[in-house]
Amino acid sequence: MTLTQVEYDFIMSQEKVFDDLDSTIHLGPAPIQWVKQINATINKEIFLLDFYRGSFELAKYTINKRYRQTIVLLRYDNGGRHTNPDGTKFEGSHIHLYKEGYNDKFAFPISEIGLDETDSMEVVFNKIMHFCNIKRIPNIEMSMF
Repeated sequence: MTLTQVEYDFIMSQEKVFDDLDSTIHLGPAPIQWVKQINATINKEIFLLDFYRGSFELAKYTINKRYRQTIVLLRYDNGGRHTNPDGTKFEGSHIHLYKEGYNDKFAFPISEIGLDETDSMEVVFNKIMHFCNIKRIPNIEMSMF
């Protein structure tokens, strides 16, 4: 299944909340991986938010927002390399945003959504939640190691 750009824009603009506001969001210690459900407030649309920090590169992490299980709307990678279909290359932090006809194959500078290379993991997480129009977020517990 694919979306039009208009559908993507509408989905991203919908107000959303975490399904379970009582469970703490853990951003560490590495390795850690979790999936949280997010619900639209105006309809029954369900989104999934993935967080991953591996054990090999402890500072590296990924935040991924999905729609209908498989459609990646946004993916933040704080490290690594990526080459877009048009040949544009990224080293380090970059953001994947859904693009009609390409799904999440295009990456953009993190400044596209108001992020900065110096932002902490917690700041990045909160800015991404704001960009995704997620209004209520559980408490965040931060651990670097």
